[in-house]
Amino acid sequence: MFSLPPRQDAPLLRRHATLALLAAVVVLTAACGNKKSTTGDAAGPGAAKPGAQAAAGLDRAKLGATQPTVDVLAFVGFECPHCRASADTLMNVLEANKQVMRLRIINLPLDVHPHSVALAKGFVAARRQGQWQSYWRHIFGLKAATEADVLNWASGVKLDLAKFKADLASAEVAAELGADAGLAEALGVAGTPSYLVNGALLQGARKADEWQRIIASQVALAADLRKKGTKDPDLLRALVDRNSPKRAPHYATLVLEGQAPKPAVVPVVTKKRTSGVVSAKLLPGGGGGGGGAVQLGGPRPGASIDETRTVWRVVVRPDDPVRGPKTAPLTVVVFSDYECPHCKTLQATLTALMAKYGKDLRIVHKHNPLPFHALAMAAAEAAEAARAQGHFWEMNDALFAAAPALKPAALSRIAEEIKLDKQSFDNAMSAHGARNRVQADMEQAAAVGARGTPNLFINGRKVVGAKTVADLTPLLDAELAVAKKLIADGTDAAAVYEKIVGEGRLLDSLAPKPVQIETAGAATRGAKGAAIHIVTFQDLQCPFCARLDVHIAAMEKEFDGRVKVTWMDFPLHKIHPQAQLAAEAGKEALAQGKFWPFHAVVMADQSKLDEAGLVALGTKAGLDTKKLRAALKSHKWAAAVAKEAAEAAKLGLKGTPSVFINGYAFTPQLGFSANTFRSAIRRLLGAR
Repeated sequence: MFSLPPRQDAPLLRRHATLALLAAVVVLTAACGNKKSTTGDAAGPGAAKPGAQAAAGLDRAKLGATQPTVDVLAFVGFECPHCRASADTLMNVLEANKQVMRLRIINLPLDVHPHSVALAKGFVAARRQGQWQSYWRHIFGLKAATEADVLNWASGVKLDLAKFKADLASAEVAAELGADAGLAEALGVAGTPSYLVNGALLQGARKADEWQRIIASQVALAADLRKKGTKDPDLLRALVDRNSPKRAPHYATLVLEGQAPKPAVVPVVTKKRTSGVVSAKLLPGGGGGGGGAVQLGGPRPGASIDETRTVWRVVVRPDDPVRGPKTAPLTVVVFSDYECPHCKTLQATLTALMAKYGKDLRIVHKHNPLPFHALAMAAAEAAEAARAQGHFWEMNDALFAAAPALKPAALSRIAEEIKLDKQSFDNAMSAHGARNRVQADMEQAAAVGARGTPNLFINGRKVVGAKTVADLTPLLDAELAVAKKLIADGTDAAAVYEKIVGEGRLLDSLAPKPVQIETAGAATRGAKGAAIHIVTFQDLQCPFCARLDVHIAAMEKEFDGRVKVTWMDFPLHKIHPQAQLAAEAGKEALAQGKFWPFHAVVMADQSKLDEAGLVALGTKAGLDTKKLRAALKSHKWAAAVAKEAAEAAKLGLKGTPSVFINGYAFTPQLGFSANTFRSAIRRLLGAR
C-alpha cells in the first residue's frame, strides 16, 4: 500500500492487487484559462446494472451509468480549443465504459473566449429539448464557433425554435450558468477542460489510454472498498473521501446531494497574478480546503511492476544509510516515512530480499516524512541523530518496530535502548540539526515523482507501495541480469549503478529526453555560455504568456549569470487574430535592438494589438515607429515568424506558453511558477 499527503488529492490511481496496468505515459496537458491561475492557451451510452449508488444530486446533461462507480464531472467551454480537441475522446471513453461510468457536463465559460457565454447558453437551451448531444457534436465539430452558429444549428434540427430562442434569453438559463460557475469555484476548478473524477481534480486534455487507466484504477479502488465493508449506497462518497478528503464535504453537498452553490459571475474572469502557481493544473479545493489535482506524471499507488520502464536519476550520496556492499549490482533506494504503516509493512520484504540476494543487493534509505504524519519528521531526525553516532540501522529498525508510537518520549526511550550517547542525541534533537539533510531527501523525492511512501527505485526503476518478495523478484532478476552483463563487459562493479542511472530521467516535470531546437535569429537574453537555457514558445496575444515572464525573470536574478532565455514566436491564429501582426512587430523590435522593452509593454497591455495599437506600444518602448509601420504594412517579418512557428509544429506543440529547459520539455504538474522553475534548474545544474 501507499501513503500520499492530503496537500494534494489522495491517490486517484490506486490499483487493486490483481490489476495489471500499462506502462506510465506522461501526457503534456493543455488547458484554457483560469480564474485564480493560468496554464497553456492553446453515441449515447446505456445504463449500468444496479449496485453502485442511486442516481441523484446535481442535475445536468448526463450520459452513462445511472448507478456509477466512476462519476465524472466535465467542466468545459465550447470555445476552448482543448475542449474541442478532446470532445470525441471523452465520448468514446464513456461509450467504452458505460456500465461503470457516468458523465455530467458543466459549463465553464471563460472571458478569454468572447463567444463562450452564448455557446454555453445554446448548450443549456439544447439540453432543455433533449438535443444536447447533437449540439455538442455540431459546435465542437466546427473549427471555431460563434453566436451565429448557435442559431444555425437550431434551424437545422428538429426542435421548437421559438422556445429555443426564448430559453437563450431566459433568466433560468443564465442562472444555470451562474450556478455552474459557482460550483466550479466552490470545488476549486478554474480552467477548461477540467474533470472531477470521483472528486479528484484532473485538468487538461487526456488521451484515451490514460482515461482507461484512471477508470480501471477507480474500479479497482471501489472493489477494495467493498471488500473492506463499504456498502453500495455509500460507495461514491467513500471514493470521494479517499480521492480528495478536503474537497469531499463540498462535493457531497453540491454534487451528491444537489444543493445549489452560491452563483458566480459569468463569464469567469481570468486575472493576472504576479507570483505563486500559474497553472490550471492544480488549484485548491472548495472552501479554501486545498483538494489538489491528480498527479498523473507521478507515482501510482499500488502501481504494477509493468510501470517501471522509466529509469530515474536517483543520486546515492556517499554517506546515505546503506545495507549491502557498494559493489552490489542491484541498488534499491527506498524513500520512506517512519509513521507510514505501509513503510512498516515493507520492512519484512526488504529483510527477505537481503537474505535472498545477499551480496548482489544493497538497500539505500532516504527520508520522505509526509506532512500529515505529525511525528514523522522528528522520527527522521532521530534516525539521523543515531546515524551521526554510527547506529542508524539500529534506530531505523526500532522506529519501525515502535511505529506509530513515535512521540518524543518514545524516541528518547529508543535512544537509550540502543545505547546512544543520550546527551548528544538530545542536543541533536533540540537543535534540529538534521532537518536540512532530511529536507534534501524530500526534495529529491519530489524531483523523481516519489510523492508518497513507500517509493522504491530498483536500479532507477520506480515501484510504488509495500510490495512482496514475489512482486519484486521478476524486476530484480531482470535488473540483475542487465547489471551482470555490464560487469562482464568491463564496467567496474562499483560503477554499475551510476552507469545505469547516469542518463536517467531527472525530474517528473522534465521530459525524459532533450530535443534540439533551432533558435537562430530568435530574441535571446542572457550570457551566451549560460548553463541553463530556457526556450519559450509564446504568443503576444496569449493572456497566459503574459503571466510567465515574471517567474523566468525571478530565476535569472536567483541564478545570476547562469540562465539564458529565448523567445520563439508561436502565434495561435485561430483564437488570437492579432497574434501574427504582433509577432511581426516583435521581430521589427528585435531588429531595432528593443525586443525585450517592446515585449514588456505588450505583455502589460494586450488589449489593442492592431496596427495602431502596436505602433502606440512601439512608441512607448522607444522604437522607430516609421520603420515599425513600414514593416507591418509590408509584412517584412512574416517569414521569420513562420520559421519559428514551424519549429513549434515540428516539436508537436499545441498551445502557448510551451517551455523547454536545456532542451527538455518542461510541464510541471503544479504549473509554471518560480518554485517549479527553481526545482528544474537546480536538478539540471546538479546533473552537470
